[in-house]
Amino acid sequence: MLEIVRAVARQLVFSILLDYKYIFIYLFFYLVVKGRYEIIQGFEQCVTKCRTRTLRQLLEELILTGLITGFAGGILTVALGLYIEPDGLQAFLIIMVLLAFINHRFINPSYAGGIISIYALISDYDRIHVPSMLTLIAVVQLMEAVLIYLNRKHDNIPIFIQHDGKLTGAFIKQKYYAVPFMMLTLSAIPYAVWNTTINLNWGTIFKTGLLASGNAVFFLTGAIGVTNYSSIAISSLPEEKCRNDAIKFLAGSLLLLIIAFFSGKNEVFKWIGAIFALLYRETIFQITLYRERTRQPLYTVAQRGLRILEIIPGGTADKMKMKRGEIILTVNGKPVQTEDGIRHALSKSPTFIWMHTEAPDGQIKIYEHKCYPDGVKDLGVILVPKEWEVTYQVDEYENFTIIKNIVDKFRFKR
Repeated sequence: MLEIVRAVARQLVFSILLDYKYIFIYLFFYLVVKGRYEIIQGFEQCVTKCRTRTLRQLLEELILTGLITGFAGGILTVALGLYIEPDGLQAFLIIMVLLAFINHRFINPSYAGGIISIYALISDYDRIHVPSMLTLIAVVQLMEAVLIYLNRKHDNIPIFIQHDGKLTGAFIKQKYYAVPFMMLTLSAIPYAVWNTTINLNWGTIFKTGLLASGNAVFFLTGAIGVTNYSSIAISSLPEEKCRNDAIKFLAGSLLLLIIAFFSGKNEVFKWIGAIFALLYRETIFQITLYRERTRQPLYTVAQRGLRILEIIPGGTADKMKMKRGEIILTVNGKPVQTEDGIRHALSKSPTFIWMHTEAPDGQIKIYEHKCYPDGVKDLGVILVPKEWEVTYQVDEYENFTIIKNIVDKFRFKR
């Protein structure tokens, strides 16, 4: 095991610092990811008037988190004996680039891996070992599922959309991770500064073909890929949707791992695995998107009071333990119907406030808060405004009409 860890570490350093043959592919991925994050931050800026994290912080997380989990995944893929030829890996990355031109959501190993596996089966393309490719997809998706689950409460960006012609609150999430792909090969990597070798002296899950020979010396090949997770929550809580997606991706990864194991023994399972790898992630996305569209939205405009879309961390509402989706009915005994009404109630910075709210289940709650000596100037919430109270522009995102540049019509009318 220590030999595997050392070999994967050496190959990872080489792939990042010295492997220049994929530099244009890496640059393309960087530009795509940077552009998508800038779009998401633009939506966040329109709603919250600030950015929770800078673009640099998001890119640092993408690289560091992805490389750490990718390193663990590389140890697993090498230990399992996954095999690919260097030019097969290059074809795999090129397909990922081509798919990115169709839709940024397709920047994921499952789509490219499924396509190249089907191509290998149809054309007898021997540079791809299909069972190894299926296992690689399963391992990467498993790692991504863990990251989605761990990050389910973070980076959920509040937005406003037009749903059935009405203004509605929602949450979008866009996460990318840079994931190294590490596999065995019998061919030395062309034009490489150095080649990492490893002695295959342990049992692997595939006992056929080139991996059947024991005590064989293999080279390590690898590259840095990107995996992408996109989500929009309208009728469910954003953290619950991320959790459910993570569970579905995990289940799909484990099922694909089982199919990959049997594909080394039976040709039929290669076809089943290749088609499953290509379709299962997109199927999950389309089904969950359909459910979000057709179910009752959580953050609609309240007929009485103002509905809370998001609680700003550290704000007054956060300290009072208020929840998303609650409707603020009164502030210090004064009924509120607009944000201007809340500003008026807090205009003298009261040191003690009490509020009546209505929970999504209809329960009436009472909140109290003391703030000496400064008083309360702002609740620290993002509210779903009344449609007659604001004007806005719209934009398109994932086939949704996103509302941006909301302007309070009465903000300057005192």
